[in-house]
Formats: sequence, C-alpha cells, structure tokens
Amino acid sequence: MAKNENINERKNYLGIMFNCCKVYGRIYKNKEGTAYVGRCPKCMRTIKVPIGEGGTNKRFFNAQ
Repeated sequence: MAKNENINERKNYLGIMFNCCKVYGRIYKNKEGTAYVGRCPKCMRTIKVPIGEGGTNKRFFNAQ
C-alpha cells in the first residue's frame, strides 16, 4: 500500500486521562491487534489495554 493510500485510513486509539500526571494522551492498537498500548506523555508510565470479546465501545478512559 502506498503512503498516499494510507492518508485517509483512521488509526484506532483510546483516549486516556493519565491520573498519575493529570494529562491526556492517546494509546494506539499494537501491530497484532490484541491490545492498545502506550505511555503517559509526562512520566512515561506504561499502559496496556487488552482487546477481547465482551469488551466495550467506550473510547475514553481514566488510568490510575
């Protein structure tokens, strides 16, 4: 797939309010499509949210 074909594709993400530093960030789906992974943009704390059956349609969360 050429780069130009990729422009209109929407990347899947979750919006996360990182309570550790009181900042908002996004985490994105991993290559395997099994989880959303990312880090707090301020303190770099890691977060992983698994994807599975019986999940939720919510897109925004708070991370303790």
